[in-house]
Amino acid sequence: MLRRPSAALVAATAVVLLSACTAQQPGPQSTDGTRPTDSATEATAAAPVVEVVDPDEVDAGDQKTPADDPSSEEGSEPGSGGGGAEASAPEQTEPGPSAPSGAAGTDAADIEFAPGDTFALAVTGGEFASVELLDADHSAVPADPGTVSEDGTGWQARAGLAGGASYEWRAVTTAADGSEHTTTGTFETSAPAGSTVRARSVIADDDTVGVGAPIIINFGGSVDEEFRDDVEQRLSVAVTDEDGEPREVDGGWAWLPNIDGHSRIHYRPAEFWPAHSQVAVDLPLEDVPFSESAHGGKDMTLDFEIGREQITVADAKTHRMTVTRNGEEVMDFPASLGAPRSPSYNGMHIVMSKAESYTMTSEQWGYSTPVTHAVRIHNNGEFIHAAPWSVGSQGSANVSHGCINLSTERASEYYDSAIYGDPVEVTGSSVDLTVDSGEVADWVYTWEEWQELSALAD
Repeated sequence: MLRRPSAALVAATAVVLLSACTAQQPGPQSTDGTRPTDSATEATAAAPVVEVVDPDEVDAGDQKTPADDPSSEEGSEPGSGGGGAEASAPEQTEPGPSAPSGAAGTDAADIEFAPGDTFALAVTGGEFASVELLDADHSAVPADPGTVSEDGTGWQARAGLAGGASYEWRAVTTAADGSEHTTTGTFETSAPAGSTVRARSVIADDDTVGVGAPIIINFGGSVDEEFRDDVEQRLSVAVTDEDGEPREVDGGWAWLPNIDGHSRIHYRPAEFWPAHSQVAVDLPLEDVPFSESAHGGKDMTLDFEIGREQITVADAKTHRMTVTRNGEEVMDFPASLGAPRSPSYNGMHIVMSKAESYTMTSEQWGYSTPVTHAVRIHNNGEFIHAAPWSVGSQGSANVSHGCINLSTERASEYYDSAIYGDPVEVTGSSVDLTVDSGEVADWVYTWEEWQELSALAD
């Protein structure tokens, strides 16, 4: 069953006790020839004992060490643990200067980990200093630092486990004498049951896109809300410059409303992408639970390029459209925007697609008109396109049904320059875009509003 381990901890605890070994120097003898006892001999504290615990028995806010400590059982050997195919026994690492020993631990061999389960640890004889849980199959997945309980003796991972996966964990504990100890372990999860759900990207590998292009991932089904944090924390975006050097770009994922029962997650930077960047996206979603009955189909990667910076501004008051490329104005065209009864929408749009020939249709206004050089900037019906019939009004009046009208020659010039993701801002109109205006409203949200749409938002 998802999010619950299928068996309780039974494995024996391995305990390592190290005594101080100091060389004895010759000392005074008693009159009968025996040496006196040295009462100042130091005793080394026992190493903390780390156990893999059943997360179903551990409260996230107040984790407890299991009451039945298997280390007290007769016949248990130091370093031994129960056998099993799912995990290996924790290993001691080489101690550092402040770590006289490795911590003892319990393996997870008696727990069958299922997709969606939560991995948890407990320690006796010390406290957790830090813990990391790593997906051994996907190096790009960030380490899960988990959460340590208030008393320091419990730790629980933040994300549920993927199916059919191998994991590694590393726990650093602090003993009562202040010494640090490291315990490591590995385990595997069972394959998931249920149906697979594929994910698709709007951007394709090797595409060159504009500086406002969002990364749009559409799922072939629903990702239930309670599973979205586990999905999102596995996703990563890396940006490099033309020389392959890393670029720091503040960005984030957001879950937007489902469309026809299909979930979608978008990524955008806080500000536009830096021009001439390389973007690498890693989406290791295979066998990751999406719901109680569905999971990810295949892992995905995506590599694309951010091209030159081209930003268009269409002003309904001045009746002009300007295009700036890499900071230099390259076009300044007379234009006609939406008429008062059918205004264009203020706000940041992006180039979504374009077609050399396109037929504009509207049930509301009762027309079907073929046009050329059509550049879609929103899926509410707004385009930049050639409109030879309104040339007389372009530059002086707004007469369209919401589109930005240009002459055929000017529309052709703009069409040739436009690529997916180029920002197009409309100003001076009487109405504004809202987040409900269309399916791609990424730049309508403020950065603060966008961050709140993350499943990982606090």
